[in-house]
Amino acid sequence: MSNRPFRRTAKPQARSGKSVQRILDAAAGIFGRSGYDGATMLEVARAAGVSKGLLHYHFKSKEQLLIEAQRATFRRIAGRFEDRSRNEEAGLAMGLAALDSLWDSVIEMRAWAPFMLETMSMGTQNKATRKQLDGFFSESMDLLETGLHQVFGSETKRLVIPPDRLAILIRCTMEGLVMELAYARTDAELNQVEQAYQDFRELFERVILEEKT
Repeated sequence: MSNRPFRRTAKPQARSGKSVQRILDAAAGIFGRSGYDGATMLEVARAAGVSKGLLHYHFKSKEQLLIEAQRATFRRIAGRFEDRSRNEEAGLAMGLAALDSLWDSVIEMRAWAPFMLETMSMGTQNKATRKQLDGFFSESMDLLETGLHQVFGSETKRLVIPPDRLAILIRCTMEGLVMELAYARTDAELNQVEQAYQDFRELFERVILEEKT
């Protein structure tokens, strides 16, 4: 009998989950630096420390990988909302900080903007892509609505638009800004997009809560 101490091995599901997370983290960085066209599945596999076969086992295409990387990023944003709701006072200031976090993430993913638009277009023609997008949008709406409840707390009842409709408004605004980012080529154009966000933020700050009576 061997005298070597018994070592508990990780469950297959746990190992698989860690591999997927490494892939998504690597994909987020590579897509952000190289854009969709410049990134390759092989490059993502190498950065994640997995085989190309394992990468394709989890993600059948670059489209799916991009959508799932966006989903993972959105989940991290939602996690930050949740952390703030536990550690900071809920209300408008926290809502604005959460909105800024969302915008910062959009800016970080600027290199993805052209392909994000292309993916949305493909979703009208490709059933598989459409299914993936529908799943992403459904989860993002749920996370946004939950986040609004968390960051506004007891002030949620004073929102001039119910959280479910406000989540849609925020998503549509961010998608519009992503479209503008996709077409921005000069610093002046990028500044215009930034100004558009700041204008939306100011309107949000001024009108999102009903006056106390």
